[in-house]
Amino acid sequence: MLNSPPGFEPGFVLPAEIAGNALAFVWHEDKILVRDEEVPVLPRVSDAMQLGVDGARHYLGQLDGLDCVAVRVAPDTPEPAGWQWRGLRSLFLRVPDAVLAVAGRAFQVVEWDRSHQYCGRCGARTRDRTSERAKECPVCGFVVFPRVSPAMMVLVTRGRELLLARANRFPQAMYSALAGFVEPGESIEDCIHREVREEVGIASDISRASRGRFRIR
Repeated sequence: MLNSPPGFEPGFVLPAEIAGNALAFVWHEDKILVRDEEVPVLPRVSDAMQLGVDGARHYLGQLDGLDCVAVRVAPDTPEPAGWQWRGLRSLFLRVPDAVLAVAGRAFQVVEWDRSHQYCGRCGARTRDRTSERAKECPVCGFVVFPRVSPAMMVLVTRGRELLLARANRFPQAMYSALAGFVEPGESIEDCIHREVREEVGIASDISRASRGRFRIR
């Protein structure tokens, strides 16, 4: 899961009543519902109700005192008039960082819920635990928590030069520092060497520079 942004207090127990001004992070597959303005607007719970948008709800906690709820709608849910389903990357630098962080958390929660409706060990239907955010199998007792996937991102430098990469799936003119997931039994340092070699074909000699960055020699 993502680290908690400033002003966010995590929670998992859905209150008996949710105020209409609570933030609703509504997910349709891998797209989030927003009203596209100069600064994109996420719906409130009252907006979602008026739009007839509903689905499985998950309580996330409070952001600056406002309740936050993640909602996963059915795949055939149409796009409401005046609103859009948008990829989360398209909101980078356009919404506050804290809201973006909670949106990322919301996506992880709804995806975990969607993909663990049934036990991966025996196939029985799972149920939510009341004491923590977890899925429990009532037949074999198998428990599944939201997945944590260790990853690294590294900025490779040479003097005043930066090495950036671009994937075919990136929007036009978008470049990124190198990043990747850590494989089982692999250290962060080993992951850096492997990802740099795999992504840009450079056999790297990476050492720690001042202020925690990395450079390539």
